[in-house]
Amino acid sequence: MSKNSKQVAKREIVSSIHSLDRDAWNTVTKNDNIYLSYSYLAALEEIMNREMDFYYSISYDFENKPVLAASFQVVLFSDKKKRKNTFQDKYCLVKNKLLSFNILVCGNVFSDGENGFIYGNEISKKEAIIELTAITEEIKIISKKTNKKLPVVLFKEFWAKEDTYTKSFKKQSFREFMIDVNMVLPIHESWNSLDDYLFSLKTKYRTRANSVFKKSEDLVIKNLSADEIVTYNSEVKTLFNNVVDNASFSLGALNTMAFAKFKEALKEQFNFKAAFLEDKMVGFCTSFFHNNILEANYVGIDYTYNQDKAIYQRLLYEYVEIALELNATELQLGRTSELIKSAIGAVPENMKLYAKHKSTIPNLLLKPAFHFISPSKFELRQPFKIEYAL
Repeated sequence: MSKNSKQVAKREIVSSIHSLDRDAWNTVTKNDNIYLSYSYLAALEEIMNREMDFYYSISYDFENKPVLAASFQVVLFSDKKKRKNTFQDKYCLVKNKLLSFNILVCGNVFSDGENGFIYGNEISKKEAIIELTAITEEIKIISKKTNKKLPVVLFKEFWAKEDTYTKSFKKQSFREFMIDVNMVLPIHESWNSLDDYLFSLKTKYRTRANSVFKKSEDLVIKNLSADEIVTYNSEVKTLFNNVVDNASFSLGALNTMAFAKFKEALKEQFNFKAAFLEDKMVGFCTSFFHNNILEANYVGIDYTYNQDKAIYQRLLYEYVEIALELNATELQLGRTSELIKSAIGAVPENMKLYAKHKSTIPNLLLKPAFHFISPSKFELRQPFKIEYAL
């Protein structure tokens, strides 16, 4: 168990956002991160409280000033790939056991990036990690009283280029794992419209983009309100599951009604665009806008029409257009489909996470449990003209 931080006098841990001292929470978070905003967390908890457990913590210094806020979720991790134990049976038995377990996650399982905690300059980075580790140990005790064991603690996920937490987490016996890259498109200062963006592409890639728009010209893209998302929820759920079912692992499935709640709570900070073909919804894309960054979130696709109508590729260009309309400085397209995202100009940014098993030997064997999210190999495209190259 981690030693308590010398800079923290007390902590408050609750299992509902509504039990928090909202003023104290906002004092620390300052609305700097949309995923740690009270509005977002309240919307997520309202929809997902039957599917997962939530914990929130506020830590105070000796002057009773809130200095650290953190959000946690308890999810059942499951590896969805089917494997045969054709060799090394004992190893496989341990491995398979590892690949289905409850995880205490500090972060947000439905988004990419550093969305788990914020702390003030009253405490150091080292002190913050010590305190966070102590909080996870206390949550594990609380959860055990409800007969839910939490063998694995996960802090997700961090931009590797900054590499500011590795030393502190390793001192707390966490293992570091590189994960799939986040594909990021910096928005060039000369792009004021989609035409400006297309002009910056080399002929080959501009031709490909025009081909996508030609194939998808029958699609009608609409920006849906919260009420409209509710109206179309059945279609949204089907399209959402089409994509989720292709994933190789799961850290919990989002209830699609959350999209309506996000729109209701976050207004223009949350975008839901739907693609219709002859009044039939055949795709959608969601995104969050904060700190001048547009973060792509989830897509849903009807694969019956995907190839002929280039639905997925059209949605990627929709993200570019949204980013330009909002004067974003950066478009974060997330993980997976690296090659196709690279073709529209996104570049890979390495990311990492930190995990720890309660027992020493399983902790050493965490690597096979996280092998599937290690960075994928792909050929990086160079779609921009020299003067626009990133």
